[in-house]
Amino acid sequence: MQMIIFTLNENYYAFSSENVEEITNKMPWAPVPQSPSWVQGLVNLRGNVITLINFYKLLSPTDEIEEICYNNIIIVKNDEEKIAFMVDEVAWVLDIEPSAIQQLDDKTDELVSSVIQVKDQIVSVINMEKLFL
Repeated sequence: MQMIIFTLNENYYAFSSENVEEITNKMPWAPVPQSPSWVQGLVNLRGNVITLINFYKLLSPTDEIEEICYNNIIIVKNDEEKIAFMVDEVAWVLDIEPSAIQQLDDKTDELVSSVIQVKDQIVSVINMEKLFL
């Protein structure tokens, strides 16, 4: 299984590549008034308007304001719906053996379904189904 591994505020996360349509550099966005705090705005990707999610704010819903430096946008698709996620940096694109994925029994964080170890890092695997609910 191929995984896209990225950093976000010095932590490592992964998406399955089957859900990733594209990885781009950062781009300008238009703010959306009265949207949730984790909605950064809207981006125009080759004529398609896509919601840009501040992934740090989505994963850490606190009132503290911390600006992250993002360098990449990962475009994720589910059926016909696309969402763009701001990430610090795409670190690796790797093939991971299914036996190396450790499912989490404790579902305290529904967005993280499992973990893998890559090099010397523990990587949280994002549950794509929960993102699109």
